[in-house]
Amino acid sequence: MAYKYREDLVGKRFLSVSGVTKINVNKVSEWGWKAGVIRAASLKDNKNKELQVLVEYDGVDWQRREWVAVYSRRTFRVFLVERTLVWAPRHVDGKDAKWPALTFTPLAADVTLQADAQPVEFLHDHQLQFLDYATLQPYQDWDPRLVGLDAGVDLTALCNEATEWRSTQDGQRILTTTPSVLGGCRAQVYRVAGATQWYTAVIVGVNEHTGELTVTDDTVLEEHSEDPALVQMRLLGDGVIESIMRGEVVGVMPRRSRSNLQRVDRENTKSPASTGTRKKAAVKSNGQISSADPTPAATGSSPESETNEINKKGKVYQYCFTVT
Repeated sequence: MAYKYREDLVGKRFLSVSGVTKINVNKVSEWGWKAGVIRAASLKDNKNKELQVLVEYDGVDWQRREWVAVYSRRTFRVFLVERTLVWAPRHVDGKDAKWPALTFTPLAADVTLQADAQPVEFLHDHQLQFLDYATLQPYQDWDPRLVGLDAGVDLTALCNEATEWRSTQDGQRILTTTPSVLGGCRAQVYRVAGATQWYTAVIVGVNEHTGELTVTDDTVLEEHSEDPALVQMRLLGDGVIESIMRGEVVGVMPRRSRSNLQRVDRENTKSPASTGTRKKAAVKSNGQISSADPTPAATGSSPESETNEINKKGKVYQYCFTVT
């Protein structure tokens, strides 16, 4: 059984074809596909024609991220977002194998993809292949025999990526559907505007009516209001997501924060916007958003050092084993 499709876009991978690309419908692999990750969205309604998303393209420095208008014909001919994880056939070192791969669903497209030429993106190396989704097996559990024990790849890394994808889906559902259980939990939050890519924080409040979370930034000890349906967030801590899924209490909420949980719920009508720290944006003529203020030069810790610090504070490590 495949994982249930989640409607929110943040944290998902995407595939796109530029609006200026000339398309040969019979050569879908030659459409000039670009891929990346959606970090934030302007609206929760994915069908709203004004929807814009903040994307980071593969192979491009994160500081060159950009807001793009999904439904702008001038921007995209095709814009697909990840749907679920499957086992897809591929050749590895001349041998037939199956790898975990993402399938995609169209968010906006002015051309129809043929049923037998739907894109799949393999985990680990992000290679694209075009297959018939009806022939693919949903991913449920790791099975190294499908990949091939002599496939010449790091099976542990591949297994970890598949496990991490499943954990991400569970974590996002917790953040958006049952945020009341998260008081005191630690999270990594994408910084939509600023010189650093992520910041770590403690969840100290939740607005049950809007789904917004109040978090305290570890670095400056300031509170921010973030909506996990609009800005990517990741729960931190070894086994935290699994524990919450089992119904266990995992947060350690200080007295002040417990009071804040109640205060935020009572004052839901006064809640700040979902991205309270986001700078005011302006729309360019090409349908993309840019910050109204110039982007500051990168200062302080690098993304790499920041990630290392996050890992020390609570990254979820996965362990996979091969079958002999």
